[in-house]
Amino acid sequence: MRSLELYGRALQLIPGGVNSPVRAFRAVGIPPLFVTRARGSEVVDADGKHYIDYVGAWGPLLLGHGHYDIERAVKLALERGIAYGLSTEAEVRLAALISEAVPSIEKVRLVNSGTEATMSAIRLARGYTGRDVIVKFIGCYHGHVDSLLVKAGSGLATFALPDSAGVPAQFAELTLAVPYNDPEAVRQVFSSHAGKIAAVIVEPVAGNMGCIPPAEGFLKTLREVTAAGEALLIFDEVITGFRLGIGGAQEMFGILPDLTTLGKIIGGGL
Repeated sequence: MRSLELYGRALQLIPGGVNSPVRAFRAVGIPPLFVTRARGSEVVDADGKHYIDYVGAWGPLLLGHGHYDIERAVKLALERGIAYGLSTEAEVRLAALISEAVPSIEKVRLVNSGTEATMSAIRLARGYTGRDVIVKFIGCYHGHVDSLLVKAGSGLATFALPDSAGVPAQFAELTLAVPYNDPEAVRQVFSSHAGKIAAVIVEPVAGNMGCIPPAEGFLKTLREVTAAGEALLIFDEVITGFRLGIGGAQEMFGILPDLTTLGKIIGGGL
């Protein structure tokens, strides 16, 4: 089979044969798919098998593969040039659209990935508060940021390892992981680390644990506790942004964070 052949070659050239742990499919006991093309709601693998795509590039392909309007816009952009190294009118218009859509956003910094967005948000929170400690929630994933790969429930968690190899202990010591949907645990950690916490970062809906919604009042508690502790509240809306509503989870639940991170949903997967 062509897919198995490609997987064999990939194992020789790419660690684990894939460029993202979730593509390895080891948790479901089958070799990874190698896709050759896609259209609409279908993907086709290297062996010519057709699949209905319920994944949508892990979320951002809300309009499916090869949507006419998106293809036309991409072609027009290619004709104008794809890499300037300078500012453009388009980025100003995009920043305006994002700030108009998401209730808490006043200014936008564009980066290349969700990981860079969370990394920048953490750095900004630490710089603004002059503190170092970050609070996250067990099982929530915030990208490949060393200080956030603590009990993230991703990657190596597939192999029953709760934390990620390669993260120095010093980084982990600055990240406090508490149970999701447990407001009392949040209050306790703020009490025991008073004056040291820079920010709380949370997936408003815990996507990496199976899309677990916040318990009633949980996000409100986070807003109140962070405000009282003079820490920032960061909503990681890489998964919820523009999906639960045009304004994301913060619009749906009526809780405004200090910082919001968004991912490739902004460009429909591009």
